[in-house]
Amino acid sequence: MTGAVAAEWTKLWGVRSTWVCLAATAALLITYTVIAGVSARSAPDSGTALPTAPLDNVATGAVFMGQFAVLALAAMVIATEYATGGIRTTLQWVPIRHRMLLSKSLVLFPVLFVTGLLLTPLALAAAVASLGAAADPVTAGAVVGRTLAVGGYLGAVGVIVIGIGTALRSVAGTVTVGFLVLLVLPMTLQTLSVEFLARTADYLPGPAGMTLMGIAESDAYGTTGAVALLCFWALAANAVGYGVLRTRDA
Repeated sequence: MTGAVAAEWTKLWGVRSTWVCLAATAALLITYTVIAGVSARSAPDSGTALPTAPLDNVATGAVFMGQFAVLALAAMVIATEYATGGIRTTLQWVPIRHRMLLSKSLVLFPVLFVTGLLLTPLALAAAVASLGAAADPVTAGAVVGRTLAVGGYLGAVGVIVIGIGTALRSVAGTVTVGFLVLLVLPMTLQTLSVEFLARTADYLPGPAGMTLMGIAESDAYGTTGAVALLCFWALAANAVGYGVLRTRDA
């Protein structure tokens, strides 16, 4: 496993696309917080209830903007190897399928977690600056909690997408399905008048991440439940990916 992790680490940092995706995550997250802050500050008395909580703006930016650059990075970690034929070499190096798949998650999760830890304070500073006097007070404890939540969610997204990419073996397909699962499907279900379907949406990965970060409209299961759900989806996605990896040739 040590050798497999070392190989994945080398591959991750040996291409420019990793740096591009991480830079895009930072740009999208900070841009969102600035836009949200300027909008709220420019119309404080309009009655539109624009968000003035800097930490909520950061978390919302992670869900609606930043996570999709993370999705692209995770898709390239696995699906690009199928597109280029590099998966053959990977499986020659690490022929035990589950070890190869696990090593990718063991490398990607901490990278994305640390990315969240580093970007959250930067995005928070941008949110506070753009909101100006309209910004709600922020406590140190809340900042720490939200920073860990953002990092954990971005890491979970990466692991879930690894499983999806292993099953689909296509960058375009992985990005499309990831986008649908993380954002489009839950938003669609929540707009339906069928209560069962609307409640089902709360248990998908995107809403679970929003609950973890404290921005969900309905808190159906709390932080512990959100962590459990994200772990479940990560395991489920990788179980499906592993099943495909075991039954199909590289």
